[in-house]
Amino acid sequence: MNRNRIVTPYTDPARFTAEEKAAFDRGRCCWDVGVQYFGQTDNLCGQRSKPGASFGYCADHERALLEDHWPDGSPRR
Repeated sequence: MNRNRIVTPYTDPARFTAEEKAAFDRGRCCWDVGVQYFGQTDNLCGQRSKPGASFGYCADHERALLEDHWPDGSPRR
């Protein structure tokens, strides 16, 4: 297992919704900033993605991810 691998819709398609993939493809952060209920559409950050960031996150959301998770999304603890 490579915990430092970068996750994208092309390496791990099952981990992205259609909206998240579309945001990723536009170079926009797909971190969901809203409260999610079943059947609700995503409420994505939309800031410019940080080049090379896992999941296509912006710098702030990449930093939030890496506080408790590896770049592949697995927990650090």
